[in-house]
Amino acid sequence: MKISHCSERSSACDASTGAEVTQWTQGPGKNHHLYFTTHSVTADDRWLVFLSERSGHPNLYAIDRRDGAIRRLSNNAAGTLRSYVYPLGGLTGLSKVSPCLDPFRNRLFYIRDDRVFQVDLDDPEPTEHSLATLPAGWYGGFTHISADGKTLCVPVTDPRAFAEERTQWEQLDHVPTRMAAGGLRTRLYFIDRDTGAQRIAAEVPFWVTHVQFDPAGSLRMIFNLEGSGDGAPLPDRIWCLEAEGSFRPLAPEAKGEWRSHENWASDGRSVVYHGSRDGRAFVAARTWEGELLHETAIDGVDFWHATGLPDGRRLAVDRRDGMISLIDPQPGGAPPRVVDLCRHDTTIEDQDTHAHPITALHGRSLVFSSDRSGDCQVYEVAIPGADAAPDSESPRQAPTV
Repeated sequence: MKISHCSERSSACDASTGAEVTQWTQGPGKNHHLYFTTHSVTADDRWLVFLSERSGHPNLYAIDRRDGAIRRLSNNAAGTLRSYVYPLGGLTGLSKVSPCLDPFRNRLFYIRDDRVFQVDLDDPEPTEHSLATLPAGWYGGFTHISADGKTLCVPVTDPRAFAEERTQWEQLDHVPTRMAAGGLRTRLYFIDRDTGAQRIAAEVPFWVTHVQFDPAGSLRMIFNLEGSGDGAPLPDRIWCLEAEGSFRPLAPEAKGEWRSHENWASDGRSVVYHGSRDGRAFVAARTWEGELLHETAIDGVDFWHATGLPDGRRLAVDRRDGMISLIDPQPGGAPPRVVDLCRHDTTIEDQDTHAHPITALHGRSLVFSSDRSGDCQVYEVAIPGADAAPDSESPRQAPTV
């Protein structure tokens, strides 16, 4: 398969900050980078991977960052596969929540028609290779590849938990309730990258939509409990899966507390997340055992998502006022330093149009998506004062919160 497009790259000066913003795509339909629990830019800075509906169906593409040329990676002509966030999908098609990039080996994994595929970005003519088959009709979530590139985790949930939901929000209201009432489960599949052999690492009695392996390579994994159900109190969001298959909450959540977007710190020594307690936003980190290492209040900056920079300190946030900013927490309880990068001005109309800022592994720039021009497109902006790039051979992954 060789379907190529000429470069669509352009640049413009941000009217609010003066920063140069690169627009990588200008294709029709929705174009957006991958979800921020994985990566979109390879560690060697060669490729930028994104999803696009320019062919009439969702497919995966890679931009050669040297010249902007675009290559198609997947071969989907059956629409969107139903899943978490995409309840209106069909029984066949590409799962838009499934793409996961191994940024150190330039391999991409994704699900189409209940099958797991992989493709090598460095192949002169990238070709899909079937890796494994999943239970027919089960609903998928975001996937993740282990630090050594050998094990892919795919969460799938019993289809009896789903009915006629039309939005992500209806899923959040009803799916957890049905799972609890029916004793339904999510299976966490571990799939061997070399052989395609699969095993159920754990069966979990609630809805799991996010998974992430320890970047230090232990095969320990964090995952989430998604949604509270119809009007129920918020449950413990963050869970830990030991390598031998047992699982437990990271730490109990206090009354009035909400946590989200949990991720490993880049060194694998802590789990970081953001949330709020009694209406006050914070970012925090805990050890694998659940001990609180630090918690920093973030006042005056209302944001949708926060992702960590490789320096382990600063955070990139997509603010509700349309700005992408860096937050630099200060010691001693002092207010954080906030640096505006550029405007995203996306509508947040649906999952595809979320800005979801994510830093490239070299730490010099971040990628985001926006539909501010009408169709959703992929953008990039430089990070001022970026630290030196990490070793591209390291298995460590950039931290996200």
